[in-house]
Amino acid sequence: MINIPVMRPQLANFEEIAILLRRIDQSHIYSNRGPLVRELEEEYSRYFNVEKKLVVALANATQAIQGLISISKNENWIVPDYTFSATGLAVLNANRSIYICDVDLFNWKLDLNLIPKEWRGFGIIPVMPFGAKIEFNLYQDFEDVIIDAAASLGAAPPAFTEMKDSWSVVYSLHATKVLGAGEGSIVVCGNEAQAELLRAWSNFGFSTDRTSDIQGTNAKMSEVSAAYGIHSIQNRIQESGEWLKSQEIVSTKSKNRPWTTFVNSLPQFHQHWIVSFKNKQEKSLVVEKLEEAKVQTREWWAKPLSLQSAFSESSSSMLNGTARQLSEVHLGLPMYRGLSPQDIERICDVIDSAISN
Repeated sequence: MINIPVMRPQLANFEEIAILLRRIDQSHIYSNRGPLVRELEEEYSRYFNVEKKLVVALANATQAIQGLISISKNENWIVPDYTFSATGLAVLNANRSIYICDVDLFNWKLDLNLIPKEWRGFGIIPVMPFGAKIEFNLYQDFEDVIIDAAASLGAAPPAFTEMKDSWSVVYSLHATKVLGAGEGSIVVCGNEAQAELLRAWSNFGFSTDRTSDIQGTNAKMSEVSAAYGIHSIQNRIQESGEWLKSQEIVSTKSKNRPWTTFVNSLPQFHQHWIVSFKNKQEKSLVVEKLEEAKVQTREWWAKPLSLQSAFSESSSSMLNGTARQLSEVHLGLPMYRGLSPQDIERICDVIDSAISN
């Protein structure tokens, strides 16, 4: 039995990216919004069909969300209970008040029906779970919206013309993500002033000269990350085909099994294989049997934010237990480009055997 990693990041090899790295050698520019960072922003502006000035490349998605919160005037932000901790930490690190709300049981997104009237003027950070597509129409009642679409570059680009000019969308370019760059993020801003403020925030608050006009930090993307990002976006058709091939095999091999979730039947490619079990005990048994078979697993969102110590002093919560239920029964299985049909079938067989016994 060979060990199958839950994720196997795959970026460009040296030969594929050498021409871009040589451009860094020739320019002697390694950071500070160099030519490759600006080229990456231009590539994504074409891909998203938005103006170049609205696209901002930053060091990572967590800082991107923190920056957008920091430059906003809204002091209060609603986040889903079921998400990666980075979403909530971005609010805390921006020194704003965090309000935790539960998610919908059937799509795992922020349950807008739970938000009380007194929260309606707050900013919200809807998370697109495990690469879900963006649906702007869901959030029309809110003025300040930062969509955490960290894993959603696998989905078809949304119609950004439907996005309000006070909104923004954040994508992650982490190595484990679709179209990864090793580390980094791409932000689509709703208006030019917001984009310029975000750039200033990411560069110590500098705008016109080397003095801090706003309270900022250093969140600039490096030229090396931009090089990997450029290669990924320029070769997206090949990469998407490889992801889709793995996903189609997973969907076929796991079809009609009682532990299959809707995530892996979505008409898009993404980097997660999420399954669900009857209860925490059944999941633990499956994890044990997969470990014996040398198959790695991952509890991507092991605890809701409301159960994590960092968020114990949140301003308020609207919870109904859904996030806790999902975190107890969900499990991440190996998913990456090149995952073989034989390995996928072996994983399914181990799970079936564990449950039947």
